[in-house]
Amino acid sequence: MVGLRNRKDFKKRWGFSARNSKTCYNKTMFKKYQFDSTKFKFGMRTVKSGLAVFLVILIFQLLKWDGTQIAALSAVFSLREDFGKSVHFGSSRVLSNSIGGFYALLFFIVSDFFSHSFWVTLLFIPLCTMLTIMTNVAFNNTAGVISGVATMLIIALSVPAGDSILYALGRVFETFVGVFIAILVNYDLEIAKKFLKKK
Repeated sequence: MVGLRNRKDFKKRWGFSARNSKTCYNKTMFKKYQFDSTKFKFGMRTVKSGLAVFLVILIFQLLKWDGTQIAALSAVFSLREDFGKSVHFGSSRVLSNSIGGFYALLFFIVSDFFSHSFWVTLLFIPLCTMLTIMTNVAFNNTAGVISGVATMLIIALSVPAGDSILYALGRVFETFVGVFIAILVNYDLEIAKKFLKKK
């Protein structure tokens, strides 16, 4: 039971009473998410993201490559406000995806050894998730934790039978392609922006 003083403190801190906390908290939680039509516009980063995804889809279709989704995600995740930040985050993404790919590869080796038993997936996927996080943190690459784990899970949980090692290596390569396209788009658009400003 919340005391009177504690109730007042609760209301002061959270903006609603402890008695109706569940209902009010749900209302307050989503209060800041109001649609603002003035912000619904094509900003430079939005355009760059769309262009990067367009180029990834086009290049992968022309070259008949698989793994478009990983390259497209890598491109979007790697895009930042300017060229310098894109290069920095791109290198973080390459490292994190290499780590994720390595642990996915490790999972495949263990899974092959135990004839793809379900219990191997049940135990080793969570273990590889934790190892991916720990390795990124140890490399001082906390910004790449989510992308590394996402890469590991996408590769490990969507592997075609009998293609494990080549599949993992191919997906890591596709990550590099996505990062490279993101950096290229950022660089080219920055040059175009400077050229237009001079005119």
